[in-house]
Amino acid sequence: MLDDLKEQLQDAASRRRTVSDQLRNADPAARAGLESRMGELDSRILQIEKAITVTSAELRGAPAGALIEAGRGFGGQAGANVAQIAGEIVPIVAILSVFVLGPMSIALSRFVWRRASAPPRQPAVDHATQQRLDQLQQAVDTIAIEVERISEGQRFVTKLLSDPRPALASGVAEQVRTSKKTAPSGDRG
Repeated sequence: MLDDLKEQLQDAASRRRTVSDQLRNADPAARAGLESRMGELDSRILQIEKAITVTSAELRGAPAGALIEAGRGFGGQAGANVAQIAGEIVPIVAILSVFVLGPMSIALSRFVWRRASAPPRQPAVDHATQQRLDQLQQAVDTIAIEVERISEGQRFVTKLLSDPRPALASGVAEQVRTSKKTAPSGDRG
């Protein structure tokens, strides 16, 4: 009802603008008729505005249940549309829930259950990979031994260079005394 009144108000206002434009360009003989028509449109606009005000006040004071019943009484579009939409959507949602979401939730729960109850799998170790790892371990061990030998040699050289004895530093050889007699190097086997 309120929407109808607003449409009538817009129609009357547009007709008044048309008459006003005609009045500006009209000759003096036609002015009297256009002015009376404009007066009638003004009074009609005033009546429609009063009706809108009264209807708005009544709608604000009416209980919600009465508004739905009133909507059904005036062609039933407002209340019937809500009931029709609810009547169409509820079965669609029910069918969707039962036939789509239900099986999906069951499948998801079975997947989670099976995964939780299954024993943990041992990773499969390839024989070739195991051989490579063993070779790598041996290579690292060999490198560690060689690095230790190099560092031992470096410590020895550092000790020799830092020794305060001038005989070694100048290059004069000393005789080495041994407790055992050693065979000359030519007689070895």
